[in-house]
Amino acid sequence: MEGVEYTIAHPGKRILAYIVDSIFMSIASIIILFLIGEGDGLRVIATYSGGDIEQIIDKVLPIAQTLTFIQWVLGIFYFGIFQSMSNGATLGKKLLHIRIVCIDGSAFSFVNSIFRYIVNAISMQLCFVLAIVMFFTTYKQALHDLAVKTVVVNE
Repeated sequence: MEGVEYTIAHPGKRILAYIVDSIFMSIASIIILFLIGEGDGLRVIATYSGGDIEQIIDKVLPIAQTLTFIQWVLGIFYFGIFQSMSNGATLGKKLLHIRIVCIDGSAFSFVNSIFRYIVNAISMQLCFVLAIVMFFTTYKQALHDLAVKTVVVNE
């Protein structure tokens, strides 16, 4: 960030961008689930009207595992490619006019983007509370920002 003036993005904007990206990722994941022929289990869950709960559990677990795998792979491509090719922004960040920059002024690379996504995904899976770190750091950095030395700024 040397030589360039940035305004740090408010954590609320970051959270809204994350929600937008999560909605996009969820819709895309469900579409992929149906495209690969695994969407029938969702219909069973949606039409559940009581009865044998074990049957529903037997349907939910494989779907949850498949959706988790789809979201990990999709996330690596979405966040990795999109952020590194679009000046550090996802669709959610673009809508809220924020983007990611490296603290040292270097380009935000594909590798940084993937690593940032993986750290973010793991920390969110382990404990959403870890995201609260951004409210207490000088540059409003979450754990994944600290790991790859990035900061989210206003455009």
